[in-house]
Amino acid sequence: MCGIAGLIGAEPADFPARVLPALAHRGPDDHGVWSDASNCLVHTRLAILDLSPSGHQPMASACGRWKLVFNGEIYNHNLLRSRLEAEGHRFRGSGDTEVLLAWMASRGTDGLAALRGMFAFALFDTQTGTALLARDPHGIKPLYVWQGEGGELAFASELRALLRSGRVPRRVDPTAIAAYLASGSVPEPATLVEGVRRLAAGHWLRWQNGSITIRPWQPLPEALLQGDAAASGPTVDDRDAAVALCREALRDSVTAHLVSDVPVGLFLSAGLDSAALLALAPPGLHSFTIGFDDPGAEGFDESAPAAQVAALFGAQHTPLTLQASQARQWLPDFLASQDQPSIDGFNTWCVSRLASDCGLKVALSGLGGDELFGGYPSFRTVPRLRRWRRRLGPLAGPAAALLSRTPGGGDQRRQRLATLLSQPPSLQAAHRCLRGQFTPPEVSRLLRHWGLASAAAPALEAAAAAEEPPSSLAEADGVAWLEGCRYLRNQLLPDSDVMAMAHALELRIPFVDATLQRRLAVVAPELRLAPGKALLQASVPELPAWFLNRPKQGFRFPFQLWLDDPSSGLDLGVPSTPDGLDLRPWYRRWNLMVLASWLRTHLEIELQPS
Repeated sequence: MCGIAGLIGAEPADFPARVLPALAHRGPDDHGVWSDASNCLVHTRLAILDLSPSGHQPMASACGRWKLVFNGEIYNHNLLRSRLEAEGHRFRGSGDTEVLLAWMASRGTDGLAALRGMFAFALFDTQTGTALLARDPHGIKPLYVWQGEGGELAFASELRALLRSGRVPRRVDPTAIAAYLASGSVPEPATLVEGVRRLAAGHWLRWQNGSITIRPWQPLPEALLQGDAAASGPTVDDRDAAVALCREALRDSVTAHLVSDVPVGLFLSAGLDSAALLALAPPGLHSFTIGFDDPGAEGFDESAPAAQVAALFGAQHTPLTLQASQARQWLPDFLASQDQPSIDGFNTWCVSRLASDCGLKVALSGLGGDELFGGYPSFRTVPRLRRWRRRLGPLAGPAAALLSRTPGGGDQRRQRLATLLSQPPSLQAAHRCLRGQFTPPEVSRLLRHWGLASAAAPALEAAAAAEEPPSSLAEADGVAWLEGCRYLRNQLLPDSDVMAMAHALELRIPFVDATLQRRLAVVAPELRLAPGKALLQASVPELPAWFLNRPKQGFRFPFQLWLDDPSSGLDLGVPSTPDGLDLRPWYRRWNLMVLASWLRTHLEIELQPS
């Protein structure tokens, strides 16, 4: 796990000196720079595999032609190493970077499909002056790119590093602000900085002579029944066969994600996903849990059952009881760690700090289990909302007007329902009604209030309408697609990466694994997405009944409790908003506070009335 950056097609000058400090937290163990007259590659290293100097980057091929900077892990590097050795390759070290370099130099983009892992890398060919950049299928590892007027390409693991380079103009993108206000995160490939984009998940980028080509190399993994999934075998609709297949696939993924030359920990809530990982892993993992003891926070505290299940499976367990006073002290550091604004991530920041303070460099997370096995309430609520909208038919328009214009029409729940009723019935509209933050009319009001381009809101509505899941998917699979490509990809994965790496911690996610998902793609949706994550429960019989029968809580913090209690001292500093905007839900205040803090810090913009 590392930080990478580079400038291709322009004199490096002080580019390395500027971006290295901005990436130091991602790789405190080592750093390196390669450059020539018109190109440079930059790397900061967190040593996980092959701790020796042979893992130093930027790494050069034996012939000197190829240079590589790589962030992530290739879990099947030993398999690829064996194949390359059979072809005559010889290796100096035991790490995955050297294997990736040889593999991509010999295979090119055709070699991407064989990689199992999370990755973002840049491979430079000094002979042709060509650069190849690529991201893993889910986009677990980030990669931001910018092209200058002269055709030069700058890239980095974090947007803040590109801003620190001095080459990227600090201009805000109002359309991206609109998207953030609506969803609580900035959807890829957009960023809040005009001209900077994320290379989309499962895509590669080739730069040559100032020209850029971008292509997808992997079907979107959220659509498990599409792309190459159909070639993996006939549909499995027998429950016993599905359970056996799921268990074997899960054990394989957990084993792959434990490959490491340093100890591996586990973020353990009292939920099914992280407990399943613990049950399938060898004994002895170091587990970490956040608990709460503020008055009224009992419903958020999972520390007791987490400690019980940790003891059951022989984990070394470390809990942390987090109080409002501690959250208040940590909030400035958390905000300083944000690479792009998001309403999520504070929980990951806190538990990552705990693991790092205990000396860990690697931890597993149960992230992605709800998307894969239908664990969110949205799998039931979104179809119900769409059916309700369909039943209203032509009455939906008048009902929307009535909700908005009668007393109390500014209530955020009524605003969401009115927006749903004003649109054609669809899964994406129902999903946005459930998951959304501010509605498009509210977004327009906020942008006008701050003097930003109000045309961004109509663009937001058009983009949302284009997010409808593929028509070939069954209803439950459509919700899984939305949860995967909206919530997981745009919010949970970016937050998990940047908040863990703020503490030099590599976070591994066994449920977010393309090999696992290809194997489970043949399981009938009604089995894989059965209520209560029944398939996952049946696949891990080691978990006791007392644990499985507990109500689902999720890894949540008592923000509403803290923010509504004047004695907590957790003052967010919400920016100016138009009159009548409903800010009672904590996440709306948090949304605005995070945005204002980020714009002030990185673009020197204050959100004030125009």
